[in-house]
Order: sequence, then C-alpha cells, then structure tokens
Amino acid sequence: MKSIKYSEEITIENIENLLKTGYITEIIFDADSKTINIKEAEYFEVEKAIKKLSDSIKPVIDAVCEFGKKMYEAFNSIFLKLCNSMNKKITKKKFMKLLQSEGIQRNTINEIVKNNKKPYTYARYYEILRNFKR
Repeated sequence: MKSIKYSEEITIENIENLLKTGYITEIIFDADSKTINIKEAEYFEVEKAIKKLSDSIKPVIDAVCEFGKKMYEAFNSIFLKLCNSMNKKITKKKFMKLLQSEGIQRNTINEIVKNNKKPYTYARYYEILRNFKR
C-alpha cells in the first residue's frame, strides 16, 4: 500500500475524484495520521496517466506561450509606432483648424492656446478633445 499524507495541497476531495477516474478501486483514509492508503499498482497507473496527460498538454502550452510572445511583439511595435506618430509636432494654425473641424468655437480655441507652453501635437489635440467633450 502506498501512503500519502493529505494537507492543504492534497485534500480528501481530490483523492475521491481520483476514485471516480476508474484507476483506483479502493482508498483507505486514516484520519488519525492524516494519511491516505492506495494500492501501489493503482498508484503507479495514476502516475503514468498523469505523466501521459502532462506530456500531451506540454506542446499546446508551448504553442500558446509562443503565440503570446508574438502577440506581445506585434502590439509593442504598433504601440511604439502610434506613440511616435502621436508625438509628432504640428503647427499652431493646423492645431487650431483641427479643433475648429470638431465644432469648437474660435473663442474657446483662443482660450485653449492662450499662454501656451506645451508643443502642439496630435496627442495633445486628442487630449483636449477628450476633455472638451465631457
């Protein structure tokens, strides 16, 4: 008989689920010593099944990890290109015309650009639009 101590990682419920698999026919619980006794042949069968399962799942996990890395690289390159284009400087006149094209009145635009110290960029333009529409 193979003795297994049950703890927080291995619970009685986990062992009872093993009984449902059909690999194990008999389980003996000893509450005094907190051990579970299983026939050794059945224990090794369960061990083989778990190893076979982990070996078959490993390629899938590796493929998912590789897919995740490729997605990260793609999003990272897109984000860097987007950041570069958003920080592109534009003229004050174009900045004001873009705001006008969104329906903002000239007086409001003049208040926005008055005493300006920040450079005019597309990122700033979208930030002003986001704050203005609230």
